[in-house]
Amino acid sequence: MDQQLNYCPLRLQAIAQPENTAIQLDSQTVSFRDLDIRVSSIVKQLVLLKLQRGDRLACIAPNSLKLILLQLACIRNGVIFSPINPRFSKQEIESRLKVLNTEYVWVDQRPDSCTLTGLTLSFSADEQQSSTLKPLSIEASQVCNIIFTSGSSGLAKAVMHSFSNHYYSAAASQQVIPLHKGDRNLLSLPLFHISGYAAVMRTMLAGGTLVISAEKLTLDLLQKQQITHLSLVAAQLFRLLETAQFRQNKLNIKHLLLGGSAFPERLLNQTRERGFTYHLSYGLSEMSSQVATSTNSQSLKILADKQIKIINGEINLRGKSRFLGYFNNTLTDSLIPEEQWFASRDLGILRDNTLQITGRKDRLFISGGENIQPEEIESLLLSFQGVRQAYIVAVEDPLFGQRPVAFIDWVNDHQQEEQLNNYIKNKLSAFKRPVHYFLLTQHNGLKVSLKELQKTAEASLQP
Repeated sequence: MDQQLNYCPLRLQAIAQPENTAIQLDSQTVSFRDLDIRVSSIVKQLVLLKLQRGDRLACIAPNSLKLILLQLACIRNGVIFSPINPRFSKQEIESRLKVLNTEYVWVDQRPDSCTLTGLTLSFSADEQQSSTLKPLSIEASQVCNIIFTSGSSGLAKAVMHSFSNHYYSAAASQQVIPLHKGDRNLLSLPLFHISGYAAVMRTMLAGGTLVISAEKLTLDLLQKQQITHLSLVAAQLFRLLETAQFRQNKLNIKHLLLGGSAFPERLLNQTRERGFTYHLSYGLSEMSSQVATSTNSQSLKILADKQIKIINGEINLRGKSRFLGYFNNTLTDSLIPEEQWFASRDLGILRDNTLQITGRKDRLFISGGENIQPEEIESLLLSFQGVRQAYIVAVEDPLFGQRPVAFIDWVNDHQQEEQLNNYIKNKLSAFKRPVHYFLLTQHNGLKVSLKELQKTAEASLQP
């Protein structure tokens, strides 16, 4: 695979399998040759618009063919692809644009709160192309994208990646979750999140078909599109398992990649019992997606080229997929040394080549002199049959300093606070039990903003 590193991955596929399907958009198919033509057109348009290598192109849009064309064009010409969640508020979008420090913005399906005017681009495939295609060299070590972290427990950070980062991340994933020509990978996660971006890169490098759909993620969609590879967060898996026909023998699915948050053991057991091969994964934007992944278990095996050491309980990381740095005004001032370890703020235990995640360093709080790690409480709450999702945050308390409160997404909206309290009574020390339960409402990103949950709890509990 290393021979692909310094060349545009799309062009290599357009040479190797020009007529095969690169992207499936519901009923529309786009071949690798057609995709290559469209990307070439976008590259020329960006040049005419005066974008140069290192310029940031902010893209405010949901998943679409247009967004993928821009992603691939930026890999080819050195412009930095910088996607932003279109569901963000005007203030959230503006704060990220301020960080990017760019005048180049492309907006698709403008949200109501967004008054930005952006670049005008044509995404049609009306350009002629030479019948003889040649590989296109790229600068694999240069910044090709900026992905913002979720900012779930603090400020969102602008994570810079190179094509090389994504290349080696895909190569490591390929050893555990093989994806080949003819396989069909559903883009079920957004491109403004590292999981969505990585899914496009893995599929393109492997020569598989990327499936994009405007339809909701359902059993019918998976059957109709003959999906073989699927990435899910816990809420998506829960909804699919509610359908009795969601079974491996009813589908073409070979691999399920699970990540983004904690998965209840009962959910994993159901998935295994339905015949699926699942891969529970620990990953982060700063490592270009996956770091450690299991196969039908919770035993996370460290992937190739990932270096890990534990310092005072904290996971430190480096390797070929480690990010280039957090963007801060200029590229040169934002780069970090290649050999520098990244302190993840995640807590874990390393045994041989197996990693156990125990929590987040920045989530620990003290109640009455006792340390509380919210993930321990969340894990227990998730084991209760009536709970779909659970998050613990700390609220100020005049006597104890801080106390835990819980935000719960109940199964079928059926609240069972009394039953849940009885369930945890003999399983959890009194100081760790939530003093109040709130309903978990819908949120804009893949991850819940813990900071916003804390604000909501404190406002609700004020006398």
